[in-house]
Amino acid sequence: MKNSENVYTAPVHSKALPADVVKTINGTDLETRSGEAIRLITVGEDGWPHAAQLSIGEVLAVNPSELLVATWPHSHTTQNLRRDGRLTLALVANGAVLEMCGHAALEAEHQTKLDLTVFRVKIESVHEHRATYADVTSGVTFRLHDRERALARWRDQVDTLRTLA
Repeated sequence: MKNSENVYTAPVHSKALPADVVKTINGTDLETRSGEAIRLITVGEDGWPHAAQLSIGEVLAVNPSELLVATWPHSHTTQNLRRDGRLTLALVANGAVLEMCGHAALEAEHQTKLDLTVFRVKIESVHEHRATYADVTSGVTFRLHDRERALARWRDQVDTLRTLA
């Protein structure tokens, strides 16, 4: 069908994050991006995908092919990453959905006042999903109930992640 050429665009594949996305998740722009979530999908014990949302204060780009991710110590996400480190992270950037596939390895435990668990993620592939007829303008978003308190916590978390970078 000829019309499908105008609708479907195959994802663009790469092995590393674009520079502007690294800058987005380098921990320096928490205030501007405070309502944006990064989708984290792990493999559940039952083999089904398990989705969670991370804030911009829980992910730090170490470089274009490596991230640090902070998770709650007793969450299903943490349990899944301990058992099977495969994951996909997704966020919206430059009018497209960016999926980052990789493997996570335990980096540190009992971090920050919240006792967070930190995983080092080695990115193996990045897939940029874009449509020719529309731009993706947002992914999962949220509104903080106490913005200043959350930002202060995120700054502390990002500082902790930087020490591990």
